[in-house]
Amino acid sequence: MKKKFLRSVVIPLLFAICLGFYGAKIAYEFYKLKTVVTEVSHNAYAIQYGVYTNPETLTSILSDLDNYVVSLEDGKYYVYLGFTTNYKNLSKIRNMYKNLGTEVYVRELYIDNQEFVNSLEQYDILLDSVNVEEDIVSVNKSILSSYDEIILGK
Repeated sequence: MKKKFLRSVVIPLLFAICLGFYGAKIAYEFYKLKTVVTEVSHNAYAIQYGVYTNPETLTSILSDLDNYVVSLEDGKYYVYLGFTTNYKNLSKIRNMYKNLGTEVYVRELYIDNQEFVNSLEQYDILLDSVNVEEDIVSVNKSILSSYDEIILGK
């Protein structure tokens, strides 16, 4: 009777406990890895005006723009008109520039600067709550200023 009880109840119970322990351990390690990966880089959208290799062409192009940031990456000058982490805000900014007659491109970026990401997420909350074009321009100008200061160090 004891052997039958041991085989039918205790051994499966111990097996289930061990299986649960190792399953939880694997799930926790996966969660830790996922957290580390998301802390390293963040997904953001850049509203890009264009990419230029010639500084003279860049200077003539910039005379037509009011709010922009120029970033030198891989020997090319990238002209950005805005940044966001929210797709709804991306559409809002893109439509604003479309209404102004400015053709823009969307570029997906991975930002590893936590300070800028935190700032951008706060601006996204603000940008989400405004609909007037002047307010969108104002918030966007602040985002560009933040990028200039934190990322480019200017």
